[in-house]
Amino acid sequence: MPRFVVVLLLVCYRRILCVARNLMTMSDDRKGECEGNRDKCNLPACPKFGTLGRPSRDGNRRVKGCSDPAARGKRARTKGLSKQRTARKRLGVAPSNKFGDANEENWQDVLFANEVKAGKQIGAVVTAWLRVDAQVRSNESDYGSRRKPTRAILMPDDWGKEGLVMIKLSVWEELVRPAMTEYYEGIS
Repeated sequence: MPRFVVVLLLVCYRRILCVARNLMTMSDDRKGECEGNRDKCNLPACPKFGTLGRPSRDGNRRVKGCSDPAARGKRARTKGLSKQRTARKRLGVAPSNKFGDANEENWQDVLFANEVKAGKQIGAVVTAWLRVDAQVRSNESDYGSRRKPTRAILMPDDWGKEGLVMIKLSVWEELVRPAMTEYYEGIS
C-alpha cells in the first residue's frame, strides 16, 4: 500500500477517535441548570434550565440568556467588538494585523482617531439623528424631490465656530470613502 494512503488512514482514524472521545465526555452534561451567580442574577426564574455553554473564566457554565454580571459583561464586550469590527470594515480602515482587528485603538487609520459606541449609551444620539432626518425629509416637498443623503451638523454653544458632522455609515461607504480614496491616490 502506498505511503500517502497509510498516512491518510492514520489521520482519519485519529480524527474518528477524537470525535468519539468528545461524544463520550458530553454524554448527559449538555443540559442542566445555569451555574451563574444566582444572588446577582436579574432573572425572576433563576436558575434557567437549558443547554449549558462552555465553562467561563470562573469555571461556571451558563445557559444562553443568563443575566448574572459575568454573563452580561461577556455579551456586552462581544457585542461591542462585533460593532467595532463592522465599523472598521465599512469605513475601509486597514486592520492592524492579518486576522483583522476589532479594537479601534489599534486601527491603522492615518487620518482619524476612532471611537465606536454601541448599545443603550447612544440612544439619545440616535433619537436626535432620527429627528434631524425626519425634519430634512419633511422639507423635501418644499424644495423638490432631492433624495440626497442627510448630513447633520451639530454646533454646541460653548464650542465657538467648531461643530460635529454626522452621516450614516452607508453614506460614508457610498460617497466619502471613494472620494477620499481618489484624492489620496492622486497625491501619491
